[in-house]
Amino acid sequence: MAKKDKIILKEIEEWYNQDIIEENLYIRLSSMYQKNEWDLTTIIKWTLVIGAVMVSLGLISFIALIVQSEIFSVIILSALCLSGYYYGFKLKRRDFKYYFPKTGDALIAISCLILAADIFMINQFIFNQFIQGPTMIGLISIIYLFIAYFKQNNLVLVFSLLGFATWFGAETGYISGWGVYFLGLNYPMRFALISPMIILIGYFHKKLNFSIPESFIRIYYSFGLLFLNLSLWILSIFGNQGSLDNWGNNTELLFFSILWGIVNVIIFLIGSKFKDKMFVGYAITFIILNLYTRYFEYFWDEIYKSLFFIVLGGMSIIIGLYFENKLSE
Repeated sequence: MAKKDKIILKEIEEWYNQDIIEENLYIRLSSMYQKNEWDLTTIIKWTLVIGAVMVSLGLISFIALIVQSEIFSVIILSALCLSGYYYGFKLKRRDFKYYFPKTGDALIAISCLILAADIFMINQFIFNQFIQGPTMIGLISIIYLFIAYFKQNNLVLVFSLLGFATWFGAETGYISGWGVYFLGLNYPMRFALISPMIILIGYFHKKLNFSIPESFIRIYYSFGLLFLNLSLWILSIFGNQGSLDNWGNNTELLFFSILWGIVNVIIFLIGSKFKDKMFVGYAITFIILNLYTRYFEYFWDEIYKSLFFIVLGGMSIIIGLYFENKLSE
């Protein structure tokens, strides 16, 4: 990266740190200058994310293994949780002696995972499982959501959405008596129907100009698109069946395969219209995956393997050229 770009990026960062510009403007201005070397900010971010998850899991498993007293375990987890929140919030304050916002975010994430273990332990050993498991997961997810917005923490928002997905699956399973169907829907079908709502949440955040980081909107989009496509992928292979040992009939599988393709064409058109690389990327990836899945499904046993892979490779190149041409228009 040129020396001039470094100077400009440093000035933009100073404006952001001094509250002269907001985060969204900071991200837009920074993205205008291409970095041709290792982006240490990204490395630090993901190092802290991985470290936060590993430390949390290690602490929880260590306490569960070593500490025999249930009450003492609750006390230790509560103390660790409160300490982590305290110093995490402190490190994110610009008027604090040590301003390390990314490290503060990591501490907050660690505290959130410890909080989940603490709440489950309190419910199990003190209140004798007064609150059912799915409800506990939903409660923890709401707490995560509040913390994520309060401190604008991306990782905690990811935890919250994962928690809500787990709650949704567990709650519908609990209501149906842990049957394979809920209102006639298996698990993939349920998530296929709920996923567009996650995308809409991100859209309304942007439409209503909520004062949140742009990254929050991208997280909602990413979760919705990923869950929608994975659900439709499973439905295109097994159908709306209650077990992976059972397969839907050919008409049902063909319907879901076509539906999956239509959904991704729509996603691609939306991404192309609004110049959104995330939507375009997801659409292209899963259109190709759809074609590959159908190809393996119908031709694996029908043609010689050498010809099979030649055709598969040629198809990949043609698809890549087509989408590259579309994007360059």
